[in-house]
Amino acid sequence: MPVRRLDDAGLAAVAAALADPAVITRYRAKVATVPGSECLWWTGAVAGRSERERTDGGGHGRFWYAPGRVIIAHRFAYAVMHGVDALAEARLLGHRCHNPLCQRIAPEHVVVSTARKNRQEWAVQRRLLYSPLADPRGPRRRARELRDLAREDPQLVADDLARLQELLREQLTLW
Repeated sequence: MPVRRLDDAGLAAVAAALADPAVITRYRAKVATVPGSECLWWTGAVAGRSERERTDGGGHGRFWYAPGRVIIAHRFAYAVMHGVDALAEARLLGHRCHNPLCQRIAPEHVVVSTARKNRQEWAVQRRLLYSPLADPRGPRRRARELRDLAREDPQLVADDLARLQELLREQLTLW
């Protein structure tokens, strides 16, 4: 199922949200800094099977930017950094960190991508021991558990990531 894109009314609603300091404050209140991580971590709602999980495993943040309007949170972050026109042009965003909760929009961290390139990167990254894609919990469960830890205390996320790194370090790759 292809991902629905924002129509003109949706883009206008995003533009209005970007101009509203209360919406920006509400968005930023859902982002946490985790010690030792270059990512900015989403602590709000997380997408599940009915949205992105069909195509990418789920776990992406969701942000209601207007009544009845929801957007993948890192796409909203992209609009905050680059504007609505850039968001409209960016059909797909690729995270170099492969962390579906990541809200850090920086050059070489989040890039405009294509479905083909994103699939190719996913195929490589899922086999790398330290990639979030290698987490045995799966993307949605991982995202929900780490989101919940970040809500409680961001240091708990850092501790969980260190635990996972120790666990995965013991496993050898098959190829």
